[in-house]
Amino acid sequence: MSARTDSKVFYESLPSASGLEYVQGAYYVLGDDTPYLYEVDEQFILVNRHAIFDTTAVVEGRIPKAVKPDLEGMAHFTYGRDQMLLLLGSGASNTRNKGYLINLSDNMQVQELDLSRFYTFLKEVLHLESEGQLNLEGLAMDDIYTYLLQRPLGAGSNTLLRFDTDDFKRFLMLEGEVPSVALYHFDLPVIGQSSASFSGAYSLEGKLYFTASVEDTPNAIDDGEVLGSFIGVIDLYSLPQAMDALNPYKASVTQLKDTDGSAYSGKAESLVVMKGEEPKSYKVIVVSDDDQGHSELLEVQMELDES
Repeated sequence: MSARTDSKVFYESLPSASGLEYVQGAYYVLGDDTPYLYEVDEQFILVNRHAIFDTTAVVEGRIPKAVKPDLEGMAHFTYGRDQMLLLLGSGASNTRNKGYLINLSDNMQVQELDLSRFYTFLKEVLHLESEGQLNLEGLAMDDIYTYLLQRPLGAGSNTLLRFDTDDFKRFLMLEGEVPSVALYHFDLPVIGQSSASFSGAYSLEGKLYFTASVEDTPNAIDDGEVLGSFIGVIDLYSLPQAMDALNPYKASVTQLKDTDGSAYSGKAESLVVMKGEEPKSYKVIVVSDDDQGHSELLEVQMELDES
């Protein structure tokens, strides 16, 4: 497979992009240290921003690292007649255990979620014993399943957590029981001494597409030098081959290329995938974060291998 950037747009005033979703002609961009959800039109013009929560903690346009909610995953789903967005914190610290529901059908009404109980459950099933090891970096939902991506630290495997979507919605909307989960483990490429790790997800027609990046950092809190970014795809029918944590399944990936064909040097954070005009051809919109308070949106041409 291949993924080459056709064009890109730099956003000076959109900080730290971490999530992306497309709903009814609009792209919604999430940042991990901003209290706003940003709205971008189909020409990639920033047209609006919507406050998610109190903005008083903002310093020079960003929330300080120690108190930021670190919203890293976003997905669209329907609930009755309503179009909803779910925003999830990474779970890497107590300040990052929150989520938000935004009702696109009801004037962007926001509901805050305390996910402490859910994240405690995830730490247990992932066998994470210390603070900072949970690091959820991708979220995708379809009519059948909901997917969360755990970005590992050190030698751990990249883990896909799969939930039944109806159970997951019941948990979110009706304060139901924590949904049961299935775990799948994946092997991603290495650059230098560092392995690529999940950063974003998007579900389309039986496949889970993801972004991954290689970042030289010792923990889930601090940023590090970005060594490269990837786009990958998981055939969801292959998940039974990815159940062994000691023998993670090799995911299909390609390094993201810049407009000149060189390796893209930014940190790809999430993506939206749309079918192209030719078989095995896709238009991919990627958001990236430069860790300096700015963001970039990339229009990428992706070609999958014949199978």
